[in-house]
Formats: sequence, structure tokens, C-alpha cells
Amino acid sequence: MTARLRAFGTFGAVLLLAFVAACAAAPSAHAARVGAQFRYWAFADGNDLRNPLVYVTTRHFDLQLERWDAEQGFDQTRAEFGVHAKDARRSAYFARWRHERSQERAWFGTEQVAGERTVLRATAGPILPHGGGATLFVWEGGADVYWGSYSFAGATIVRDPREGGLWAAPVRARFANERNDWLQLAVAPASKRTFGWAVDGKWRVLRAGVERNSRFDFTTRDNVIFTLGFEREFGRDARE
Repeated sequence: MTARLRAFGTFGAVLLLAFVAACAAAPSAHAARVGAQFRYWAFADGNDLRNPLVYVTTRHFDLQLERWDAEQGFDQTRAEFGVHAKDARRSAYFARWRHERSQERAWFGTEQVAGERTVLRATAGPILPHGGGATLFVWEGGADVYWGSYSFAGATIVRDPREGGLWAAPVRARFANERNDWLQLAVAPASKRTFGWAVDGKWRVLRAGVERNSRFDFTTRDNVIFTLGFEREFGRDARE
């Protein structure tokens, strides 16, 4: 079973690269967002990580491929695929899967338009370890309040069962113009006296950011992540 999952992850990686190349070569009449980034993870224990990634998002699905190259231990290629749709009220529904070296992850969620400027969010996601073991579920709930076409502030509550069960409460604010250039600020207090923060932004096609994670991914490891990349939108309705 594990070998099949790894093979499927490799197939997804090849499919994603082909799709990104096709989007860049021949922009679609429909909206599509294509990007690539390089992320450098500086861990407190010295096991730093180089992380190039590419992604594409369309009206109904998104794909991402990334490579983790660690100073020590195992490297891995991670492939992610998601599908999403909107109803007549523009509320959204999505499902997403990600292949990792030691586990498979999935997310199922919705973003419900609750008023002229308010969106409510809820997500549930199982973690399925390779080689057996209990399936764990991560739960999230939150809301975003908009004061412009792309500017908003939001808060989320996350319940993660790992490490004995942890809570996190990330809060973010995004300041954007009508071209959807933006600056986003975030803080992420969590249980067990942990705290994270992030600053990232987009200007025209440039993406850049820095973030600090205390107990990254609910482990005992701290890190700082630096990101630099590009992102471009294609299609006549890319601004919708």
C-alpha cells in the first residue's frame, strides 16, 4: 500500500509539472494563477531545509508540487491536489489531498458567505500514517471580515490531536489594492506557551515573506522560513 501511495505521489508530481508548463505556454480563457517559490527553512536544531515549489490554481481545482531537501535525514517530494466549487451565493466548498513521505493528508471544508462582508470557514482533515497507526483528525473554524475587494481580517481556531492535543488561534490581516497587490500580517498564539508570526506580500508578480514557527507543525522544533517567488494570473476573468 505504501509503495502504491508513493507511486501515486510521483505520478501527481509529473502531472503537475506538465500542467504548469501548459498554463505558462498557452494561457487559458478562464482564470488561472500560476506561481513558483523558493523557501528556506532555518530550524533551531540546525537541520535546515531547502524547499522549491510550483503551483497552479484554476476556477475548479489547484495543484502543487514541492521538494524538501534537508541537511540531515530524509528528503521528500510532496504533491498536493484540490477541487473546489461555488454555489449561487458564492459560498465555496473544497476537498484537498497531499502526499507526504510518512503520511497522507486530506482536508474537507467550506467558506460560507454570511453577509455582505463576512465569510465563515470550517475545515476537517484526517492524517493517515503510512504503515498503519491511528487516523487523526485536525479541526478548524474561523471567520474573515472584508472592508475592500481583497482586504480583510480573519481569525481561526485550530484543534490538532498530535503531541497530546494542541490548540492554536492564528489571526491575520491583509491590506490590498484593487489590483490585488497585498501585504499580510499574522500572529499565531498556541497552547503550551508557543507563539508564531508571519509577514508576507505580493507586488505585481513578486511574492516574498518571512515567518516564525514555535513548535513547527505541533512538534518540538522551532524555525524561521524565508520565501521568495513569483505569481501570475492568466485569463480574461482572472480578477474575479
